[in-house]
Amino acid sequence: MGRRRNPENAWMPPHVARYKGGYRVRKYGVPTKHLAGPDASKSEVWIAYERWQAGQVHKEFTVADLIDLYFASPQYTKHLKPSTQKDYQRYGKTIIAVFGEMQPDTITSPLVQMFMDSRGTKYPATANRERTFLGLIMKWGKARGFVTIEDPTKVVRPFVESPGGRYVQDAEYKAFWNWLGQRGHLMHQCAMEIAYLCAARQQDVLALTRHNLQEDGLLIAQAKTGKQQLKLWNTPLRRAVNSALAGNTTAKVQSAHIIRGRTGQGYTRTGFNAVWQREQRAALAAGIIKERFRFHDLKIKAASDFEGDLKRFTGHKSTSMAERYNRTPDRVVPLNRESDSEEGEKDDDK
Repeated sequence: MGRRRNPENAWMPPHVARYKGGYRVRKYGVPTKHLAGPDASKSEVWIAYERWQAGQVHKEFTVADLIDLYFASPQYTKHLKPSTQKDYQRYGKTIIAVFGEMQPDTITSPLVQMFMDSRGTKYPATANRERTFLGLIMKWGKARGFVTIEDPTKVVRPFVESPGGRYVQDAEYKAFWNWLGQRGHLMHQCAMEIAYLCAARQQDVLALTRHNLQEDGLLIAQAKTGKQQLKLWNTPLRRAVNSALAGNTTAKVQSAHIIRGRTGQGYTRTGFNAVWQREQRAALAAGIIKERFRFHDLKIKAASDFEGDLKRFTGHKSTSMAERYNRTPDRVVPLNRESDSEEGEKDDDK
């Protein structure tokens, strides 16, 4: 038995509820629909509801409807990080523009391949992400009865993506690190060192607080994979962390964050990147560096410079993924074997 309505709402049509924007229909399996503003009369609400209901009789369920349902579901609203939600919204706009008016069951693999061929001409990496998103909502819809066909993206191969970023040479790393110090950006200096020494992503470095300081090392929790790593203390890592902590004494408000802004609050990625990009441009114009590099390139440098178990060092789930960050040639000892000619010369000497 469903939940009883408040007596004051008993006059409302089925599945209609008040919200800050007025009145809307909220029915499972159907996209939420705004009916009327907050000042609408009872009769106006009923008229809007009857019009909506009449439209539902003839309206076909489309890919756009499926995406709307997914974005309203707990799988999206509660189980995804804000950054992932933002990415999915962006991918969803493209999928709606191309497939939005189609019924989900009419999407075939050849249609997906045509989309990939067209979209991938200019944006292969983005096309891959949009293909993945389309497959995700199709599988989500099939599990809930909105789709009956198998995932049409399954047989469509993604484009091969070349790894982005580049290796940062020691000289340009040191030059830009010194430049940041001269410009008064101690926190960016410390963030550089921590990211490089620990092969850590920017978001994980910015999230560090005093709680991450352990007796044996610096505890880094990877937001992307959920994996935790204790980076054991050494002299350079201690020095970088201590420098950041010492910088906290100049803040107006003491912060638990290791990397923080002048107000004492932790840096947002937007705020941190604004300084990074500005100083990269300034250093390039001043001839300090010959080519700009991303903060994420520091992880590439770390993986490339490290000698040992790269998978364990970077925290990746597979060796192949860890090797994508290694941009330096492998140092290989050649085969130590004397040639036939050298052996013949030895025989002649005899």
